[in-house]
Amino acid sequence: MSRQKLTLAEQETIILWDNELDTAEVYTHDTRLINKLRELSQRFPDAFVLKETGQGRSVIYRIPKRCVGIRPPYSEERRQQQRQDAKENGLPFLRKEEQDV
Repeated sequence: MSRQKLTLAEQETIILWDNELDTAEVYTHDTRLINKLRELSQRFPDAFVLKETGQGRSVIYRIPKRCVGIRPPYSEERRQQQRQDAKENGLPFLRKEEQDV
């Protein structure tokens, strides 16, 4: 069987959101997102669960819905302020003990 290379358009990311559940499923081919999900699943194995690996490099993860967000675009001023805040105070989503590692 020959391996067909998927076009960039075919290498999609899909978030499946069921209103009854507290979790969502993320299907993706995106290498950066796959690496991020892999790292999160190592740190939080009960919350970020690899459900399936698929054709090519695709994966499906089950993740908490609270980790999926849509936000307005950042202004350059907001980016600069958040960079400065992160340098001074650490990253906001990490607990204090994780930042010290």
